[in-house]
Amino acid sequence: MQIQRGVQLGMLHQQLGIDANSRIAFQLTPTGVMIWDFGAAKRFTVDGTVPSVVEQDFVVPDRIKQIFEASDEQLKKRWDDGLLEGWTDERETIFTELVFRGVNMLPGRR
Repeated sequence: MQIQRGVQLGMLHQQLGIDANSRIAFQLTPTGVMIWDFGAAKRFTVDGTVPSVVEQDFVVPDRIKQIFEASDEQLKKRWDDGLLEGWTDERETIFTELVFRGVNMLPGRR
């Protein structure tokens, strides 16, 4: 999962009431987009065929909460320890969370 800032949605984050600095993820669908606002625990389903927005509460999965709550050092260790696993959903989430925090993830960063 790719963690982004709400502001990266452009004006849509304001229209949906998503804080500019909230952690979000989104997924394109055949008719629009689904957006998860982790800060507010809200999911938005935006349908472009019949212009509409459905807002629902959701429970942030524990595995995602653990990533958000971990220190930079803990996440860098998990990232490095999983190197042989390749690009998994968990490693993508860890990587994008570290980038969200402004951590330099370029090789030789230590």
